[in-house]
Parts: sequence; C-alpha cells; structure tokens
Amino acid sequence: MIPGIDPKVDYAFKHVFGREQNQSLLIHLLHAVLQPPPQQQIIVLEILNPFNDKDALDDKLSILDIKARDQSGRHFNVEMQLLAYGAFRQRALYYWARLHQAQLQEGMDYQTLRPTIAICFVDSPLFPEIPAYHLLFELRERQQGLLFTDQLAVHILELPKFTKSVAELATPLDRWLYFLRHGETLDTDHLPGALDVPEIHRALGDLQMMTQSELERERYESRLKMQRDIYTALKEARDEGRQEERRQGRIERIQFLQRLLRQALTPVEHLQTQPAEELERLVDELEAEALARMRNGS
Repeated sequence: MIPGIDPKVDYAFKHVFGREQNQSLLIHLLHAVLQPPPQQQIIVLEILNPFNDKDALDDKLSILDIKARDQSGRHFNVEMQLLAYGAFRQRALYYWARLHQAQLQEGMDYQTLRPTIAICFVDSPLFPEIPAYHLLFELRERQQGLLFTDQLAVHILELPKFTKSVAELATPLDRWLYFLRHGETLDTDHLPGALDVPEIHRALGDLQMMTQSELERERYESRLKMQRDIYTALKEARDEGRQEERRQGRIERIQFLQRLLRQALTPVEHLQTQPAEELERLVDELEAEALARMRNGS
C-alpha cells in the first residue's frame, strides 16, 4: 500500500521518529547520520519531548524539534524544515545553544557538560554553491583545522541535493534520505531490494497508520496546508527580494509579511528613511516570526 503521507511534513516526521515506541527508528537514523565508532554507539535513548497522541486534540498543537539524550549524556536536536529561510542559521545555532545550556543546572560544574548535536534536514538548499548534501559544522581553528571542542556539532542534510536512484542506495543514510524524499509514494507491498529492510518497513507502517486514523489524517492535512501556505508566501517574498534589490523591493516585502502576520503596516514614509541594513533586518525578523507562528500552529 502507498501511504500518501509526506514524511517531510513535520507532523509526520515527528510521528515517525519522535514517539517513544519508535526509539529504535530514531537511534537508527542518528547512527546513519553520525556514523559513530563502536564506543560511541547509542545504546539507550531518552526522547525528552516525545510526540503525544493526546496532544492531537488541541488545535494549538506545537510541533517541536525532537530532543533526545543518550546513555552518555549527549544531547540531540533533530528537526525537519521544508524551507531554510533567511534567519535559519541563526535559529539553528540558537536552539543548539538553548539545549546545550539546559544541561547545566545551578551548582553544577562545566566539566559535566556533554556534547550537543544538532541534525537539521532541510528541503531547500541552504548552501547551493556546494554539491554535497551532508555538511558537518564544528568549532575548529581556521588555518590548522584544530578542533576546539567536541561539544558543538551541527549536521545539515539538504534533501534536494540527494538524487541517488534506488539502485545507487548503499548506506543506511542513503535509505533514510530516500525515504524522506520519496516515502509518500513508496508501495509498502513492493519495496525494492535496497529498501526492503526492517527500519524502512516500520517507518512506512507508521505513515500508513496515520492514514487509518481520521483524526491523524486531518491533523496531517491541516499541518501540510499551513506549511504550504506560509512557506509559499515566504518563498515568494524572498524571491521578489532577490529580484528587486532596490529599496522599494525591500519595503514591499516588509509590508507583505506584516499583512501575512496581521500586523499594523509601518508607514512607507518611515521605511523609506531607514538604511538598507535595517530593512533587511526587519525582513528577517518578520520571516522568523511567521515561521514561529506556523510551528506553534497559530
């Protein structure tokens, strides 16, 4: 059967990887991305903000990133974003920092801090100038490449750059990226050999389960529509801004986003007095607020 559920929609993504009964899938996904040596394999994983089916009854349901902690104390922040908008890098670093600092309670020593690892799947190119689809950012000395600390690691996985065919799939990460890109149309009864593994079957079964619940399907469809509407609006605003570098283009973007957010419009006369840097800063803030409202379901 074909699930017809896109695992790139954050509601579906967290349903598959963020539920306590699916911890093994999340561990498998983390291992596929991190490719850790034997001594750093994840044995026990605690999901710190598990998906709760009962929350689906709340119209204000907030789809959060998946936060988890392993047996060694390492923290993980896993997220799916359809659009890597202007302030995405700052946001990713901010949420990494929040999760990292949350480890340290009053009176605790800094030596108790364990690495915090962010894993961001994005469905739009964040670094289009680089062909690689899996990028790892760490804190290193620029000239020597010397690692300052292993406490910070940010993995960016750009799905549009992953173009392997089924015949080319060779690693667990290949299979998961293919699942994220094409899971909506995969036939659970006729999987090709490269995808005919227990983890993919279970993930597809989870998507299929969502189709059998009227409430789950309604929540998914509502979330999908919300994401499409907001992401399309933001993308159009950003595209217009790239085409029009003039001041008038920036002002139009600001007022478009303010209308989208149902805010009072800043007078054009005032905006025309602002430097270009201030206009761009305001655009980024409005985009970030629009995405935050979408993530909070408001």
